Amino acid sequence: MSRPVQVAASVGTAGNMVVRALTEEQRDHIQEMLEACADAARSEVILSLLNGVPPTEEKCKAEAKEDSQKKPVSWARKLGTEMHKVAHECAQKKLNELRPGGFSLEPRYRYNPDTRKWEFVSEETVRSLLRQGRGNELKGTVAPDVVIHTGDPLHVLAIYDFKFPCVNPTQLPPWPLYPQGHAYAGQAQNIVYKNALNPRHGPIQIIPRLGATP
Repeated sequence: MSRPVQVAASVGTAGNMVVRALTEEQRDHIQEMLEACADAARSEVILSLLNGVPPTEEKCKAEAKEDSQKKPVSWARKLGTEMHKVAHECAQKKLNELRPGGFSLEPRYRYNPDTRKWEFVSEETVRSLLRQGRGNELKGTVAPDVVIHTGDPLHVLAIYDFKFPCVNPTQLPPWPLYPQGHAYAGQAQNIVYKNALNPRHGPIQIIPRLGATP
């Protein structure tokens, strides 16, 4: 049984930035919490949408009802989307208690060819670009599910990504590759995350029932 851990800020200064260190004990507790969120999300969504019956391979490939954008999707896509929503809500609540101000959910980062550095794209900027029909400017951005940082999203301490295979896997699956059409098509997500954000820990996949895996 995991024990409660007080995830307090270890305060130091680096310029005007407050550095919030992450001990091994704190990191392990956050990881356990995210694993619990993933397990709960899978159980809740399967109970809600499938009356508690785990999906088969055939069910996963079948077409589900239209999504919010009125497009037909597979059950695998629908279940994964809903599980991510529930897991994010869980993570938001828990991390607000454990590490307020020291984490971000689905933060966006993009490479700036002029500075040759990765930069953080705020939620306000994302919404503004989408509102103006300039969503193409977000092409090539990466957005891990959970980023633990010092209070500055560019000072990354750990990265976690929820993964929800439609059928419970019997072994740990490899990191997925970015699809065709993406700026990093064919490259594994964890490699792109690591090269872009240089986390001190991870990236780590969080998979229901199987837990965490690099």
